[in-house]
Amino acid sequence: MTIVIRSDREFTDLLKNSLKSRYEKRKRSENEVHVSDILPSTCIRKQYYGRKFPDLEPLSEESIHHFIRGESSEFVITELANMGVAQADLEFDGLIAHPDILDKDVIIELKDTQSTMRLDITDHRFKSYLRQLLYYMTITGIEKGIISIRYGNKEMRWIKSDEKGDYFFRPFNGKGPRIESWSVSLPKDDIARELFKNEMMRRKNLFLKALKETDVAILPRINVKLRNTKCPYCVFYAKCMNEDGETEQATKMANELDLLDIPGLVDFKPFLK
Repeated sequence: MTIVIRSDREFTDLLKNSLKSRYEKRKRSENEVHVSDILPSTCIRKQYYGRKFPDLEPLSEESIHHFIRGESSEFVITELANMGVAQADLEFDGLIAHPDILDKDVIIELKDTQSTMRLDITDHRFKSYLRQLLYYMTITGIEKGIISIRYGNKEMRWIKSDEKGDYFFRPFNGKGPRIESWSVSLPKDDIARELFKNEMMRRKNLFLKALKETDVAILPRINVKLRNTKCPYCVFYAKCMNEDGETEQATKMANELDLLDIPGLVDFKPFLK
């Protein structure tokens, strides 16, 4: 009697095709704009290219991995939270929003990350999470929000970078895989609501104009501070940086002061060590 073990590409392909079909259904048309399309930390030009040139962005193994991890984590935590409405359909002046959990008095955004660093207000990824929640709070008028981040890896500390890559070390007292949650308050009469509303509408209208006129040049590239870490890995890099231009107005927009960096606008208190 012999136990025979062989690789099974047929089953792998079956799973990948099923996931691809579900992933494709999530793709957005040119006449709809979602909150996640227009976040300043999200490359708005990448969202444009994804609409106009979908064949240049095939579903990769990495995309499948992130899609599965995000879907499963969100589903499990939403079920465990047992509150509110999951993935509610909201619309605000042509802008579509899908908060993870919408309750009567609170909006909750669930995030899953493989980051080895614990995020806070100094990190662009945390700012992206925060702004998405603030947009939802502005749209709904709700005053309380929660960002809940699930870390899948043990904490590591960055040492340096060189031509071979980044170097990290794992401290003995580093935080392990865990969930960290942050409560966010935005009063209804706070002027910040108007600032975020104006920012949302400006970016939404610009995005729709670019799609309608097939003119990516009016859309800003991602902020210069983030380009070295995000742009080189983008499938649209050559087209965006070498073939398509950027208007002077778009360049200025890319380098505007982030609302979250305005002194006194955010009162952030970090976790105690």
